[in-house]
Amino acid sequence: MPGKAARFLKVVHCVVLGNDGLVYVCDRLGGRIQVFDKMGNFKRNIPVQSNTARLTGIGAVCQVSFSPDPAQKYMYVCNCGDEEIRILDHATGRTLGTFGRSGFEAGEFNGLHSMAVDSSGNIVTAEAGVVTGGGHRLQMFRLVAD
Repeated sequence: MPGKAARFLKVVHCVVLGNDGLVYVCDRLGGRIQVFDKMGNFKRNIPVQSNTARLTGIGAVCQVSFSPDPAQKYMYVCNCGDEEIRILDHATGRTLGTFGRSGFEAGEFNGLHSMAVDSSGNIVTAEAGVVTGGGHRLQMFRLVAD
C-alpha cells in the first residue's frame, strides 16, 4: 500500500490541510496517512506502523498535526492503537521518535483520540475513553528548547 491509493478502511478519522497545499487524510484502520492534492489526486501514502492496531481493531492513525514553522518540518501522529504520539519527518514520513504509552498517569494515555499543536509547538491531546471507560482528559506537552 505505500505506493498506491486504495479504499479507506471503514474510518476516515481526520482530514488536515498542510501549508504545502496538500490534503492529509487519516486512514485509521488502514494504518496510513493518504496524501492528495486539493483536486483529489493521490500523491503518496505515509504508513504508520502499530504494535497493537490489528489486535485491538482500533487502528493506528487518529489525528495528524504539524509543527508551527512555515515548512511544517514535523508531523505529529496520534497513534490511538499504541496510545502514543509519533513524531515524523514531514518530507520523508520517517518516524523520528515517539512519546506516551498506555496508562493513567501524567504523560500516559487511555483512549488517546485526538490532538492539536498550538503556535508555540505545544501539543494538546484528548482522550475519549469511550471504549475503555478511562481517559476523559486533556494533557498538554510543552515544547522545550534544547
